[in-house]
Amino acid sequence: MACECEAVICCRVTPKQKANVVSLVKKYKKAVTLSIGDGANDVNMIKTADIGVGISGQEGMQAVMSSDYAFAQFRYLQRLLLVHGRWSYIRMCKFLRFFFFKNFAFTLVHFWYSFFSGYSSQVAYEDWFITLYNLAYSSLPVLLVGLLDQDLNDRLSLKFPKLYLPGQQGTLFNYKNFFISLFHGIFVSLVIFFIPYGAFLQTMGQDGEAPSDYQSFVVVTASSLVFTVNLQISLDTSYWTFVSCFAVLGSIAIYFGIMFDIHSAGIHVIFPSVFTFTGAASNALRQPYLWLTIILTVGLSLLPVVCIQFLHKTIWPSVGDKVQRNRRKYEMQLEEEEKKKKTSGFQRNRASRRSAYAFSHTPGYANLISTGQSIRRRQTAHGGNAGRRPAL
Repeated sequence: MACECEAVICCRVTPKQKANVVSLVKKYKKAVTLSIGDGANDVNMIKTADIGVGISGQEGMQAVMSSDYAFAQFRYLQRLLLVHGRWSYIRMCKFLRFFFFKNFAFTLVHFWYSFFSGYSSQVAYEDWFITLYNLAYSSLPVLLVGLLDQDLNDRLSLKFPKLYLPGQQGTLFNYKNFFISLFHGIFVSLVIFFIPYGAFLQTMGQDGEAPSDYQSFVVVTASSLVFTVNLQISLDTSYWTFVSCFAVLGSIAIYFGIMFDIHSAGIHVIFPSVFTFTGAASNALRQPYLWLTIILTVGLSLLPVVCIQFLHKTIWPSVGDKVQRNRRKYEMQLEEEEKKKKTSGFQRNRASRRSAYAFSHTPGYANLISTGQSIRRRQTAHGGNAGRRPAL
């Protein structure tokens, strides 16, 4: 019966009973709970909830010291949930989905390659590419999405509280989204492996030779993977900044810079047993049809994602998509409302302003200042009632 109510008041309960109420909701409603308190008697409740919020008030700092978040007034809870909480949920869901996707697309290429290598445990990439893939080639864009991304600004987030519902319902990351990321990674790994494999079957270079060697295949496959992963995170990014653009373009530039360095003849002379792909990148990427192979691979990997996102936002738009579509109109409405508030507040201040002049209907004591007489002497001279004003 309590769960059917919009609000339940627990009167004269102990700190332990407050924590038990939160435990009942967590156990039987399977909900993410938030507790907020300002005193030491709320510490048990704050620690029992999934998220604890403490208010630094007059009852001490015990609640603040035991909480996850702390602020000074209760009204700040609205912005904490509807703005920062919603942004944090969207960022973490994007981060986890993309993290699974890029590692599935990277790892499963080894599985497809094993069918053609005779299960000889030979890897489908260069050893240094495997080492630097998650470290330098694809980590920075997804980290910035997890830190900076936001689909709508704070004013629109507060204007439309329904945008908070996906976080309560857990719709952005669940088992369904996990398997979607899995199948997406499987599809991209198939495209990244088999299109270059088909292009290397019967090819002829400009010099009349067929560069269908293992090292050239590795270069084309790795380049297609780096382009696909970084462009895919670009499609999922909603809030673009200079840092985000630099991360995507910089990751691709770092890949080519490191690859040409470790494939150079100079570093091979210094460490001949460590860097064995001598001249592989320069020999492979000077062939125009291999660049066409990379473009075709990246295009086929991203085309289904672009079509699905277009259909989803056009036919089955979410509340966030609808607000984003009419973002400029809503922002103009907010600006007009702010102007009206400022105008009405200014008029209210002018109407409530009092006159600076004071009037008196009886003689005062201004002459005492110039004559130097005291009030007591004057009252004594007039019988003690000279300074008393008549009652109205």
